Amino acid sequence: MEKPMTKFVPVAYTIPEACNASGLGKSSIYAAIAKGALRTKKMGSRTLILAADLKAWLENLPDGRNASQQSQ
Repeated sequence: MEKPMTKFVPVAYTIPEACNASGLGKSSIYAAIAKGALRTKKMGSRTLILAADLKAWLENLPDGRNASQQSQ
């Protein structure tokens, strides 16, 4: 009998993994890091973004509706 596969939920992402997880490009991720809006951790030379920090940053981005759409 096969063991059921457990789903792997990452605790942290590298920059490329954060791009894949969020659907954003490297420049957007690096810009958020440079502004201090997205926290990072270092493990040796590797830069990591905690999954919770990536999620919180994405949730705090402005809503997709602009002012002209909100008034309608």
